Amino acid sequence: MAERPKRGKMRTNSGSEAPSTAKKRKTGIAGQSQEQSVEQFEEYPSISIDSLPPELVEEILSWVSARDVISFGATCTAFYQLSLSSILWKNLYQHKASGRLPVTDGSGAGNSVNWKRMAIFKYTQSLYLQRLSGGGANRGSFSWNRSGGGQLVSRAVVPPTALGFLRAQPTRDHLLLWDQQRTLFMLRNGVMTTQRGQLAWRRAARYSVLCHNAKDFAVDPRPDVSHRGYVYVLVNRMDSLPAPNAAAGPSGAIVPMPPPPQAQRCDCVEVYQQDNGLRVFRMTFHFSLTFTQIRLTGSEFNRTLLLLTDTGKVYALYVNESQLSMPRSYTVQLALKKISSSLPNVPIRHLQTGYNSVVYLTNEGGVYIEVHAAGVYRQLFGSNAGFDPHDVHAPLPLSIPNKVVKCSVGQTHLCLVDESGRLYMQGCNRYGQLGTGDKIDRGEPTMVALSLALVDVFCGLNHSLALLQEEGGSREVHGCGCGAGGRLPGCPDGSAVFIKLRVRVSRSTRSICASKDCLYLLSSHDIEEPPITCPPSAAQQEQEEAMDQEGGGGRGREGHNKALPETPEERERLRSNLSLLQDCGNMQEQLDMLQDTIQTHMTLSSTHRDFLDQAISTIRRATPTSANASSSTTNMY
Repeated sequence: MAERPKRGKMRTNSGSEAPSTAKKRKTGIAGQSQEQSVEQFEEYPSISIDSLPPELVEEILSWVSARDVISFGATCTAFYQLSLSSILWKNLYQHKASGRLPVTDGSGAGNSVNWKRMAIFKYTQSLYLQRLSGGGANRGSFSWNRSGGGQLVSRAVVPPTALGFLRAQPTRDHLLLWDQQRTLFMLRNGVMTTQRGQLAWRRAARYSVLCHNAKDFAVDPRPDVSHRGYVYVLVNRMDSLPAPNAAAGPSGAIVPMPPPPQAQRCDCVEVYQQDNGLRVFRMTFHFSLTFTQIRLTGSEFNRTLLLLTDTGKVYALYVNESQLSMPRSYTVQLALKKISSSLPNVPIRHLQTGYNSVVYLTNEGGVYIEVHAAGVYRQLFGSNAGFDPHDVHAPLPLSIPNKVVKCSVGQTHLCLVDESGRLYMQGCNRYGQLGTGDKIDRGEPTMVALSLALVDVFCGLNHSLALLQEEGGSREVHGCGCGAGGRLPGCPDGSAVFIKLRVRVSRSTRSICASKDCLYLLSSHDIEEPPITCPPSAAQQEQEEAMDQEGGGGRGREGHNKALPETPEERERLRSNLSLLQDCGNMQEQLDMLQDTIQTHMTLSSTHRDFLDQAISTIRRATPTSANASSSTTNMY
């Protein structure tokens, strides 16, 4: 066995005694030569990580983060196979989890546990709150941390039993958090100790479980969270039936009753108070009805609950929230919505609501909207020409060239996302919240250009937010519209186009939402969740550009038009046509020459070409054709 070198003096190649290791480090710091230190370390045998036993490497990796394990597996094939070890990911999960280990994946389908997916859930799930400047009178009473960019950021408490965040929603006083295990948490504000040892009131500092087995939940859709006094939760419960009592026969003998019917699971809607989390009302449905989604619309005194079934049918029932706290029971009427009765062969896949509007997404990617107020209809469509006050529940189709996969509804504007990740906006554009570059209202879906790939979108009161992703995976928040009250961090004057905001975003952020005084960023990465959008291929982009050049772009493509590069030949043709235009005798000839030049010699998009043609036709109709044409031309020029 080789003898380990002594730590005292050692011989160099020249035969002189070298100083000890401590002296070498000291002389190295003083600026002397480092060769002796290098020679000493070279005498020790070098060990590469691939020479270590796989069990030891696996144990080392079990104490690092999930991102480091994935990066380690990307170095070579052997390490990649090691990074797929189920035992390794199980150990990573155990370091973050508390309580007993799960037996299934928590989805309710009885699938085996995917430890890699579970561990990544634990390492990526978080909820960040960024305070918006000017957000409320009590904004100074909360404790916030200042991030590197100068924003006031707070991280919400993460329940130890939570696994994979799906959705977050603010209420009047607290926060709702829903995870992959279908558990609905309520994050409460509380008094916490700061780093300086002081007591401070902090948002989302404590948690409690509001409901288990939650299939979906809904609150008031208005941007003002002060209206969100109740939380409606769609759950699946076991309908327990009381056992019948035994009866006496004619001779006095006890005759046993037939066995009670077996209890069956059925869907229920439970209503909770948002301030204390107490259940105040419960609606139980027949076991033959299976619901997948719940949404709210309307005011507190005439609240409409929309329930979507697994077969694509939409039902509605009406509740007066002022009567929910009264200790009595009554029957509510469940009615089929008109979109399901008038279009029975069109199953609905998803629905989204505003205060006076509902947007339906079909399985085929179509879009229908129903508007309940004349003022909202005018804001969305530009006029009340098609509004019928006697039939406000009639669904109206929206024309989109591609399949729509996601939507968001504000009070006076909405946005739609197609399967290629394109964004369409419609409605009021008074503050530039549509992102079209102007403040002109749009009565139909209009494509809006974005600089990066779209992940999520949110429609606020008079602004819009978009979560975008770069090619490298990093994500940003862009916004447009009104910037008052800090709605657009870093852009207090607002913007008519989507611009980057001063918001710190993690790579695993999946959704965004905002209230009057706070911005919420929900982070959670699911490795088994397929992307809902797919960028168009190069062939599709070339086909769309060809359609634009041929005038077949269709409506709603204003944001897709791009400036085409000019050539020297085109520049020479335009200069020649300009000379011919100056030689024309009157204005009518000049307009004819200009229109011919636009149609034959200018590479414009279909939208720009149509606009110029209509403008020239308008000027031609207003131009006199009599002998006064020459004098009118002289006055104009």
